[in-house]
Amino acid sequence: HSTLPRPLVLHPAHFFRPLDFPSVPLHWLSGPIDITFLRRFLSAELSELECRRIGFREQTGRKELIERTVLEVAGTVLACKLAVRYGVAANV
Repeated sequence: HSTLPRPLVLHPAHFFRPLDFPSVPLHWLSGPIDITFLRRFLSAELSELECRRIGFREQTGRKELIERTVLEVAGTVLACKLAVRYGVAANV
């Protein structure tokens, strides 16, 4: 039983499910990132220097890492859009 004056989430319908990896719009990711670099990242075609520069090193080409990175950014963008719409949102 919670000691909060009211529940933090009033109804399960107030949860939003993030997009699946293939459904994330490219423009959500491209903003300040060069589109050519982004496409090369998504297709695991970065040079060794670029991989070191972004901190992923030899892991950059792993499908799981690429998907996780895209979903993290998409979750943040979705939370921002929901915060504008509803006044508050979080990406956990």
